[in-house]
Amino acid sequence: MPRFSYEVKGPTGEIESGTIEGESSQAAARTLQAKGYFVVKLRPQAGARAAAAPDLSRRALAPIFYPVSSKSRALFFTSLRALLSAGMNVSEAMATLAQRTGSAMLAQAAREMAQEAARGMPMTSVMSTYPAAFDPPAVAVMEAGEESGLLEQTADRIARYYDRIFQLEQSYRWQTFYPKVLVVAAVLIPTVPQLVLGGFDLWLRMVLSRSLPLLAGVTVAWYGWRALRTVRAFSAFIDGLKLVVPWFGSLTRRMATARWARAMAMLLSAGVPVHRALVTAAAASGNKAMEESLLREAGGVMAGRSLTEVISASRAVPAMALDLLSAAERSGSFEEVLEKVAEYYESETEVGGKQTAMVVGVGLYLLIAAVIAFMVISFYTGYFSSLKSFME
Repeated sequence: MPRFSYEVKGPTGEIESGTIEGESSQAAARTLQAKGYFVVKLRPQAGARAAAAPDLSRRALAPIFYPVSSKSRALFFTSLRALLSAGMNVSEAMATLAQRTGSAMLAQAAREMAQEAARGMPMTSVMSTYPAAFDPPAVAVMEAGEESGLLEQTADRIARYYDRIFQLEQSYRWQTFYPKVLVVAAVLIPTVPQLVLGGFDLWLRMVLSRSLPLLAGVTVAWYGWRALRTVRAFSAFIDGLKLVVPWFGSLTRRMATARWARAMAMLLSAGVPVHRALVTAAAASGNKAMEESLLREAGGVMAGRSLTEVISASRAVPAMALDLLSAAERSGSFEEVLEKVAEYYESETEVGGKQTAMVVGVGLYLLIAAVIAFMVISFYTGYFSSLKSFME
């Protein structure tokens, strides 16, 4: 009889794993469900080795080289909500999304989810194997939706979460657009005399000889940096340094607090247990140092401490947010206040980002102006020196 390895969630919310025999995966899943377990993963043991290479690619390489954008994720879950509201079951909805989505990774995940749903397995059994496509908050919220049966509302909640992240990313791109243009200008402007004096062909060869090695170096540095960021100790060290840098540290903490509060509000409103919500939202903050601080104190929730006490002990969240959360915990409006905290710090981050971009832009502008002034002075100094020598 075939043997399957499984991960299940027990009545107390604890994750358990083991092996089970069954005539088919559906039969094994029904056996586990009859015992009161919620099946998270169920895989044939014989296929474990064959799946090792694809699983390594998904977990290790995909987050570095081709992560799915927030816009694609928002569209994916918006479409899922629409398909479910139209009366489709999960398998049919995922099969349709596999054909319509513009992301190759989301399409592959949707095909697998359609197959698993047809076998009676939850979507989260596939989502958790695609970290480049679905982050921990989305997986946790979807799991809560599968347990409660409110998949349509859950998909809408996740879609709004990703849509807000996409809006913040767009704002950041717009704020940094002008400095990026100035950097390109700083590379091209010094080559203008060569264009005027040597012609287009000579100028193009010079630009390519300078820009291609620079572009290759930037590309290698970018992907190398992203690879290093997957090392937890390195990320925690770098993110800890970010928090203590004057001005940028305050901006970084506000940004991380906004992401944490947004994820925490979504998780609690979906019915995720408080301890798991705190752990998962910590990962969504985007700052490993802040995440480590929250994780060190998260066990206090299981020991009976209030959520505000645990967050305060972590010293990860600004004092103003703690004051609001403390009042919200006493009044019972914790989720709404978390949303307000997220909105407040998002607006603070947006203002701080604009100010930073303006300062950086002015600095780059002055630097380019100094370079041009040096080039002009050098040119006329050489010109008049040559003229003087000729006249003498």
